[in-house]
Amino acid sequence: MQMNQGSKSNDMLFFSSFSKQTVLRLFFVCLLFMSSLKVETVNTTTLDPKKSYPLISQSNVPQIHKYEVFVSFRGPDIREVFLGHLVKEFNQKKIVAFIDEKLKQGDEIGQSLFEAIETSLISVVIFSPNYASSEWCLDELVKIIECREKDGQIVLPVFYKVDPTNVRHQDGVYADAFDEHETKHGNASNNVLGWRYALKKSGNIAGFHSLKFWNDAELVEKIVDYVLRRLGQVRSVNSQKLIGIEKHISKVESLLQVHSRDVRAIGIWGMGGIGKTTIAQEVYSRLCSEYEGCYFKANVREVCGRVVDIISLKKDLFSTLLDENNSKIDIPYGLHYSVERRIRRMKVLVVLDDISSPQQLEILIGSLDLFGPGSRIILTTRNKQVLANWVVEKDIYKVKPLDFDDSFRLFTLNAFGNKDLQKDYHDLSKKVVKYAQGIPIVLHVLAHHLKGKDKKIWEGQLQSLTKKPIPEVHDVVRLSYSDLDRDEKNVLLDIAFFFDGLHLKVNQIKSLVKAHGYSVDVELENLKNKALITISPDNVVSMHSIIQETAWEIVREESFDNPGIRSRLLNPDDIYKVLNNDKGSETIRSIAIDLTTIKKMQINPHVFDKMKKLQYLDIYSKGYCCVFLQNRQSFYLPQGLESLPNELRYLRWAHYPLESLPSKFNGEKLVVLNLQYSQVKKLWYKQKDLKNLKYLILSLSSHLLELPDLSKATNLAVIDLRLCTGLTSVHPSVFSLNKLDKLDLGGCFSLTSLRTNIRLTSLRYLSLAGCIALNDFSVISTNMIKLNLEHTGIKQLPSSIGLQTKLEKLLLAHSYIKKLPQSIKHLSRLQHLDVHHCRELQSIPELPSSLKTLDASGCVSLETVIFPSTAIEQQKENKTKVTFWNCLKLDQDSLKAIELNAQINMMNFAYNHHIATSGDQDYDGKGKGTYVYPGSSVPEWLVYKTTRDYMTIDLTFVNHTTPLAFIFCFIVPQVESHGFNLIFNISAGEGESYQVSLDRPSIGIKSDHVYLTCDRGLSNYLNSRLKHLSKLDIKVTAVSQTPTNGQVSLMLLKGVGISPINFSQYLSFIQQIKMPQGSTIPVSTWSDVVNKLLFIIFVGFVIKFGFLD
Repeated sequence: MQMNQGSKSNDMLFFSSFSKQTVLRLFFVCLLFMSSLKVETVNTTTLDPKKSYPLISQSNVPQIHKYEVFVSFRGPDIREVFLGHLVKEFNQKKIVAFIDEKLKQGDEIGQSLFEAIETSLISVVIFSPNYASSEWCLDELVKIIECREKDGQIVLPVFYKVDPTNVRHQDGVYADAFDEHETKHGNASNNVLGWRYALKKSGNIAGFHSLKFWNDAELVEKIVDYVLRRLGQVRSVNSQKLIGIEKHISKVESLLQVHSRDVRAIGIWGMGGIGKTTIAQEVYSRLCSEYEGCYFKANVREVCGRVVDIISLKKDLFSTLLDENNSKIDIPYGLHYSVERRIRRMKVLVVLDDISSPQQLEILIGSLDLFGPGSRIILTTRNKQVLANWVVEKDIYKVKPLDFDDSFRLFTLNAFGNKDLQKDYHDLSKKVVKYAQGIPIVLHVLAHHLKGKDKKIWEGQLQSLTKKPIPEVHDVVRLSYSDLDRDEKNVLLDIAFFFDGLHLKVNQIKSLVKAHGYSVDVELENLKNKALITISPDNVVSMHSIIQETAWEIVREESFDNPGIRSRLLNPDDIYKVLNNDKGSETIRSIAIDLTTIKKMQINPHVFDKMKKLQYLDIYSKGYCCVFLQNRQSFYLPQGLESLPNELRYLRWAHYPLESLPSKFNGEKLVVLNLQYSQVKKLWYKQKDLKNLKYLILSLSSHLLELPDLSKATNLAVIDLRLCTGLTSVHPSVFSLNKLDKLDLGGCFSLTSLRTNIRLTSLRYLSLAGCIALNDFSVISTNMIKLNLEHTGIKQLPSSIGLQTKLEKLLLAHSYIKKLPQSIKHLSRLQHLDVHHCRELQSIPELPSSLKTLDASGCVSLETVIFPSTAIEQQKENKTKVTFWNCLKLDQDSLKAIELNAQINMMNFAYNHHIATSGDQDYDGKGKGTYVYPGSSVPEWLVYKTTRDYMTIDLTFVNHTTPLAFIFCFIVPQVESHGFNLIFNISAGEGESYQVSLDRPSIGIKSDHVYLTCDRGLSNYLNSRLKHLSKLDIKVTAVSQTPTNGQVSLMLLKGVGISPINFSQYLSFIQQIKMPQGSTIPVSTWSDVVNKLLFIIFVGFVIKFGFLD
């Protein structure tokens, strides 16, 4: 849809195929023919105002409606009283009606009346005693019936002091009128025949009969109610083209709280083109009739450039609300007393669209106290901050992009109408929708551009979208850009050209821009408030692609022909021209290039000399696997590199081809230095003052031999040296960095030792995973959270490990650890301990009660596992996953201890994750407690046990009015074949079943194992069955999933056990473990006791009352 710059809406009417101005003033009819409605032969002419009548349509062509109601009447019969009441009621309900009181002169109906009828949604025909005597009225009626039959116009007959049969058959008072017409025109004339036909049709249409109402006021009320109801139906049909609108309407209406008596203002906020105006229009049209005064003004930004313009709009606002043209409104702030007094008594609805400054609201609205009780003010804006003094945060609705399905429907409706899509166009439409990313204006404009075009045009348009922006779309975004100050524009363009692709968080962007000499907090907040950027819940800054493309075009316009003098470079061809031809300049602020998209070139060693103000340089690689194994050099530097700009804040150069950085580069302003996959052997040879450096990333630089002295990099937070396979040691200065948060040395195969006597305070993450030569380790940090020593050669941990009381995750898998230090139990926050495949590990000491997961699978030398000495101490634990797969050397005492510990933790899990939470049926089923250890029999403490794969559990005597938790046990047999997953299928009768999966050792299961689980999803499944049954027939099957995704049946499970647990059983269990010796009574015992007591009570009743006689 082509739009003029002067009249263009800030928010495209994306739900309709018509212009904003048209839809604002009128509705269109796209009425569906309802075969069930037969109106030609009606038995009654009285309408039920409470009944909903379907709309009729015999045409798919939407009509443009100027009026909501056309009233046809005979003036002398009704003008003095009845018509006056009707007009007044229409005005109060804000129904736009055409009522001709001046034009009826002469015998022929004017063209203006024909147009009024054609452009009305509803025609109300008031048949009065003298209606048929007016040829003018009869000509109107003929036109009305024509519009009804052709376009589905709604017709409401009102029989005012005449009988409907007089109209239908032209008898009674209407017979005299037709005698005169036939005398004048002849009884077979086209006019007379047309009038009779129109009257007959009208008399057969259900309507209102005045004789059935007490007075005119009651009749008028019913007419207006009917009109409002039919307009609502038309609006519902109209809204079918407003794809996705109802989701927004419901949110906005909930904020309005229309039934509350207070005065409320709400905001509708979002980026340009997102649909704010359309939503506000739709809400306005639905609610306007409920208010004494209504006002809607679109594009306030465009009409209020100066204060005098705002005052002029203010006069229009209050004159409209008061329904008078000479209101005295000529001051910027406040109102004259006479106006204010009247407005305070009125319940009004005001919509101001695209507010761009607080001054506009200060002058137009002033204070909400100005309006009467129940009034509502709706403000749409691109800048949330504008609303700060008028709308509370919770009453601002942020309009989000359409989802893919709604976007697809909107686009195809506008591009193809109701036609079926060919497959080729279906796929092309998906690409268009993906590009638009839910922005309605983009979908609407592209649909307009592509409608009726062949496939080649579609494909060409898709290819050129990012290179040649669509003016109608980007002009909308430019309005927001023009409102920014200089610093905001710079930050916006930096995000569009550089930061957005890096997925940086707010604090990272602040660090990069802070070196400019100012904080960027205000700019980021303002850009967010103006809906130009998005900040996710985890503080990642991003930008919609349409806004980004507009920013690209803005910079491109700095110089179309000479990219070397633009402020930012992103296009590969532009960058190639600048670097290959040495055409850089001081104006360049950032360069970002993917090496996979640019042609190979040989670069001059002085290529960066002219770019003295270059702050962001990103030369990266993406889009392929195993990048470090490939030579991705596109930039050849045969003569080396003389310098890099000292203004650089961000430097990433993947596959950097030189052995060191230029000596002339001081790096003082660097915040990020990233040389992944580089040829660097040593970064530099003299100590540098790197006080701003926070991130040092040299991963996959296999030639790196050593780190430089980093003692002056006092703000360094992250060092990433993964797979620096030539690195043999770490410079001691690293351990003096008081802000170092993360040190990753994973895969440094040549590293043999990492040791320091300095007790670190800032380091939280340390990884040495894969340092296979490392056999000497001693690093302690009081703030350590995660320590990864997997696949290393270390044989023991330092005894001081217990000092790291904040440690949450300790990973030692595939190491040569023989034993864990006793001090490990002092790690009071440790949650995850992984020692799987520590083949020399012989014992596990007592672990802290905070532990949630323990993986000791494949510890083939493990003999002893120690737990707290009493059950009451173990009851404090909340383990969710413990596995001892293939730990076949465990002694009997340890196996008994493991069984008791498993019972305690499974009971705790059952209570904490199911019973205490009332078995939430909406739960997704992922919560699962797991315990695996060597064993061949179901533990005695489970209530139901079998050696088969099925059993019946009787819950007749178990209270299951509240949800039960179910603990299952499976005895898994030896499985020699390889695999990675066990799947257990549990069914309880006919119908659906439930699956539980378990990771298994990939190389095989070497003996029988006990697998205990309490799966919340499984418990929910069984509880759903218990709503109708008291006994459950449980059937279990199990398969092992192979690496090729095939399923191989296991041997028959050697045992199955089940314990249903309710709240009282859990409490009994807790009481037992608190007994003096700390011994436990199995749950099965308590169940047996309960059942026996019930049986004794039953027998007692039988004996007492003689039931056996």
